[in-house]
Formats: sequence, structure tokens, C-alpha cells
Amino acid sequence: MIRTVVCQKEGCCGNKFYIETIDNNLQVTCKDCGSKYLFDISYYDFIMLSSCSSCSNDMFKLFKDVEKEGIYAKCTECGAPPEKVYVDSDGIQVSYEAKLLHDIKELMYQVEQRVCNLELKIEDMERGQDVLEESLAYINKYIIQQR
Repeated sequence: MIRTVVCQKEGCCGNKFYIETIDNNLQVTCKDCGSKYLFDISYYDFIMLSSCSSCSNDMFKLFKDVEKEGIYAKCTECGAPPEKVYVDSDGIQVSYEAKLLHDIKELMYQVEQRVCNLELKIEDMERGQDVLEESLAYINKYIIQQR
């Protein structure tokens, strides 16, 4: 369930915030009273900037996913999300497309490794089958000679 974040200070019911990413935390400041809150966003692979991706506004409404512990922001002017900067596995800031391409390459590499492992297992099974067939042939030959 997604809920709108509302300022928790007594006497304040503000739901518009200024945002800033600090050390894997989203620091939000209430527009009405100035109260500050921290939300852990270390599980995201991007950094939220403090301006709108469409209109450069710096004030956002925040939404919290209670089940998944996610936090989402929407511009109070146009409804767009804040600008995001993606960080690759080396800690370098990259575009979303570059990050997506890197992730796809990594996934393709993992699939290739799994296919290679399966091919090796199949070869081992074929060798094992050859040994079994040889053994059965010797046993059959032995039984025929005993008669």
C-alpha cells in the first residue's frame, strides 16, 4: 500500500518537501515547518537530485510504499519525478541507458556461464552413459560365455 508522507511535527500537516540525497539517505525537509526526516534509499541504484526532471522545481510530494519500503517523489508543479543519476558497479555516474546496457551485458554473461556449465554436465553424463554401455556389454558377454 502506498501512503502520502505527511510531516510528523505536532501542529504541522505539511505534505510538501524539499529533498536531498546524503550518504544513501534521502533527507526531506518540510516546506511548512522545516522539520527534517531521513529515509534509507541505499537499495536504489540511483541518486535522487533535488530538482524536477521536467520543470526544475525543487518541491516534492513524497509517497512511501509500506510493503516494499520504497520511497517515491513527485513534483508539486507537474507531477514528474526528481532527476536521477545512476551509479554503475564501479561507482561512476552514468546515464540510465548506459546502466541498463551494462546490466543486460552482465545478465547475458551470467546466462552464458550457466549454459557452459550445463554443456559440461551433459558431456559428463554422456561419458557416464558410454561407461555404462561398455559395462553392460561386458556383463552381457560374460553371461553368454557362462551358458
